[in-house]
Amino acid sequence: MTGYKMRIHIEMIPCDEAPRHEPMTAQDGSVSIVLSETDAMNIDMCEQALLQTTYPTLRETLATHLSEVSKKKPANRVRRAL
Repeated sequence: MTGYKMRIHIEMIPCDEAPRHEPMTAQDGSVSIVLSETDAMNIDMCEQALLQTTYPTLRETLATHLSEVSKKKPANRVRRAL
């Protein structure tokens, strides 16, 4: 293996759901939040909602990844000369 692919998919989909101020995690691991139509037209509100929604998922993904990587045997690690 030569690297890791990081993939993030964000959609903004019109819906008839009531606005929610807290992110909701679905069974497939996706996270969503519902904004009012007014908030969805405001760049600051959209940015805040996206950060609030994605940040916990990003942190959890990184923690899991780094934990798994730290358990692996170093492959061809180059030792520094002292």
